[in-house]
Amino acid sequence: MSTKYTKKIIYYLEGDSPDEEMMEWVEKQPLIDQPDILREFKKLCQEKFDKVGIFNFDFEEIDRQIEVYEEAILTEKLAEANLVMAQQDLDKQMQLIDETVAGVRKYVIESIINNEENAEAMKELAQKIIAGEKENDVYDENNWKEIL
Repeated sequence: MSTKYTKKIIYYLEGDSPDEEMMEWVEKQPLIDQPDILREFKKLCQEKFDKVGIFNFDFEEIDRQIEVYEEAILTEKLAEANLVMAQQDLDKQMQLIDETVAGVRKYVIESIINNEENAEAMKELAQKIIAGEKENDVYDENNWKEIL
């Protein structure tokens, strides 16, 4: 099985480059590809060892470390996805709140403009809402211009 990284792995495996140089290269690759690169490196090492007659090298620890690393990557990716979904959910909730506030504002303004039975109570409520908006730095005079 040849991957898009095989030639580069062979370059590091057969060259005189220090191991740190290869690991720096691996770290520059997409995070999700890194375990596969390490597996490919291990496979190529096994083939090279077989060719030179080294049959007693234990690759189990390398396999275990690659699995641990891959699990950490997948856990991180899952956390990132969960964060995005939570942010999207928060955005939806904030939009609902904004729509509800706009609906209440519209009702208050229309009650005052149409001089409904509750117009005086709505004027008091409008003052409280405006004060709250100012306190929370969300006040926009344009929202209330019809009754100001």
